[in-house]
Amino acid sequence: MKVGDIIKSLDFNGIPDCYMVGEVVAVQFDGQVRAKFIKRVWQGNIDKKFKTDYFTAPVQGNHFMDNDEMPRIMVVA
Repeated sequence: MKVGDIIKSLDFNGIPDCYMVGEVVAVQFDGQVRAKFIKRVWQGNIDKKFKTDYFTAPVQGNHFMDNDEMPRIMVVA
């Protein structure tokens, strides 16, 4: 994953109807990725009222529930 990639970050591993989509603006030294919001979906509904313009998430493999069978963060574009 690199700056400029569009990612989908699941809020909860294995629950596909709660996630964020954003453009990566930084991959930080501590294993976090920072992305500018494009879309947020909560329980299948699009939420357009973001409390912030950015979100931060651990890169794949740095979260305690990450596994290879069901990735929590995916590069989608």
